Amino acid sequence: MSTDVVSVRTLDGLRLSGTLVRPAKEDGRPKWVAVLVHGGGVTREEGGFFGRLAGGLAQAGIPSLRFDLRGHGDSQGRQEELTLASILNDIHVVTEYAKQATEAAQLVLVGASFGGGICGYYAAKRSEDVDRLVLFNPQLDYKRRTIDSRPYWADGSISDDMARELNERGAIQFTPTLRHGRPLLNEVFWLKPHEALGEIGAPTLLVHGTADTLVPFASSRDAVERFNVPCTLVPVEGAQHGFAVHDDPQYLNVRSVEYQTFVIGAVREWLGSSIKELPHPRMTRPPEYTPRTRQP
Repeated sequence: MSTDVVSVRTLDGLRLSGTLVRPAKEDGRPKWVAVLVHGGGVTREEGGFFGRLAGGLAQAGIPSLRFDLRGHGDSQGRQEELTLASILNDIHVVTEYAKQATEAAQLVLVGASFGGGICGYYAAKRSEDVDRLVLFNPQLDYKRRTIDSRPYWADGSISDDMARELNERGAIQFTPTLRHGRPLLNEVFWLKPHEALGEIGAPTLLVHGTADTLVPFASSRDAVERFNVPCTLVPVEGAQHGFAVHDDPQYLNVRSVEYQTFVIGAVREWLGSSIKELPHPRMTRPPEYTPRTRQP
């Protein structure tokens, strides 16, 4: 396969850094191109998982483009200015770039964690742009994660102490690698991907670790019933967030690699299925992996 670092201009003039991966052999126009959207506070590598995923897709003849969100990795911009709306616009320009660069017939949009919910929202509002949707342990309810679960918010208002920090620094240090500014903190009250799942027009694959303590597995399990298109949930038994064992952020543990290898195989198998086949996935999995599928 071939790998190229690319730069994509956003609608408002920033440069986003990405990695375009092509299969070693390209026999004419590819059927799919996959655009990979990472989680908050990390980079387009997703600790190494997205690189492995891109390699697995390339082996199946599928090119991919993964990119750093604005304010992340090698992309321009500041995290405190990040908004969900800006990510939606960035997904649009990156997917257009990917389709033009590869001449692929159809788009697979892949989102992980923080990037998962906004990919779902994009697929709901731009259903004509997305042919398949893959969500890895997606954060579907941004307000629950960003506001409701934080002790410094009460009744929808921020505490005086955190308000001072926001005034002085221009952002809240949400995690050690992620800052949230006022634009996003206000936006999550109104932009709700979990309420738009029924508008998604693309067949969807949800993959979620059952031991996820960051984004609970139950959120994906409950989301399946909201879809009006073929939607398959694949639980990864015992996996933490990012399909890993506990406290393995770089995915170096052998078990973490096994989890991710399984997930990559599941995605490849699912993309090889026709829409008629999707309610009965043919993914290879150990007996304890029981998919939950809804057919409208």
